Amino acid sequence: MLIPHPRTFICLACNWKRTAIALSDCLMEGRDWFSDCPECRHNELETRLATQAEIMKERLANFLPSL
Repeated sequence: MLIPHPRTFICLACNWKRTAIALSDCLMEGRDWFSDCPECRHNELETRLATQAEIMKERLANFLPSL
């Protein structure tokens, strides 16, 4: 069992961007993986390995309360 590396998903149509950090090898659509943009439903997303800064930002967002 290998946990996938964190990935950043980017919609080129509306500029939506999200870094996903999978908790296991079982990927859940809309949490760990995106096949289309949740904002505009464009179905072609750019995906790449997340940078260290993007990973840290996502981890901090999970611990800080919403403002």
